[in-house]
Amino acid sequence: MRSLVRPLLSALFLTLAATGSAPAQDAGKAAPPKATAPAKPGKTKVMLGSPMAQVKFGEPAYPLTDDGTYRDFMGRILGEYDRRCVRQEQFGWVLAKGDQERLDRIFQGTMAGFGQTGYLTGEIKPKAVADPETIVFLADRNKHRLLMVWVPMETSVLLMMCDTDTAAAAKKP
Repeated sequence: MRSLVRPLLSALFLTLAATGSAPAQDAGKAAPPKATAPAKPGKTKVMLGSPMAQVKFGEPAYPLTDDGTYRDFMGRILGEYDRRCVRQEQFGWVLAKGDQERLDRIFQGTMAGFGQTGYLTGEIKPKAVADPETIVFLADRNKHRLLMVWVPMETSVLLMMCDTDTAAAAKKP
């Protein structure tokens, strides 16, 4: 799975980061990425934090759209926990190759933001994630549960988030 997921996510992220696409945040079908010219420096939209989670990031991030790849990946993870994705967000940061210090600052600053806003986070090890560098967390606050998936790549890092609901609740009429 690592050989399939990482290149798909990497290619999608790099395309979307270059075009400055807007996020696909709510449930429903996400629009596929549009082929547009790269954004001009200083004109690319960045987000200081997550509107869905109300959490500030360690550094501003590029919001990303989803062609269904992110939702499918998170759906496989959530299926193991009898949950489903009801809203989603995904963000990316472009890094210099080998910039571990900045990667740590982004990750640690963002995770600290979750703690500061009252989320309790815990790492999980779903079977759907074979890549040892991909880190998955559940974050809970006031009966609100988020799935967070961190995917570090050679020159970027991706954070996918999903507001979850139990699959059993989704089946009720």
